[in-house]
Amino acid sequence: MSDHDPFNGPETAHPRARELMRDPLFWNCVDESMPFGSDEGSDAYYEWRSWRDDNPDTALIECLDWILDGELSEFAVDYESENWDPLTLDVTLIATGLGQIMDEGRIDADAKPIIEIAIRRQRIPGSGHFDSATLDAIERVIRDA
Repeated sequence: MSDHDPFNGPETAHPRARELMRDPLFWNCVDESMPFGSDEGSDAYYEWRSWRDDNPDTALIECLDWILDGELSEFAVDYESENWDPLTLDVTLIATGLGQIMDEGRIDADAKPIIEIAIRRQRIPGSGHFDSATLDAIERVIRDA
């Protein structure tokens, strides 16, 4: 994958990402309440890039399964499991999906339902990292990608 820094140089991101991710919140890598501003979000993006370098022709759903330690099917059924820290996991799944958009201008359709679970879980009162406006923006981008 080419070296680029979409946070300090958004013009290096995929053109479709710039079109979909119009809100400045997507390019903020400093504010903890933004998708890439927390350590979890930032780390997820760079882990996605590393994973993609090692798996250039593999679907995003395989990356999500790798994040979930091979328990993707369990997560899809029991996403409130105590096996995962919901905050870290949700931010990681969301940032990974957004990472594919930033780098490739799309998100694989079969990965969207898993990311949507993370978004829904972030909407549960008291458990969310993101405010509702940020989640609305994320949801729009995921849907339209």
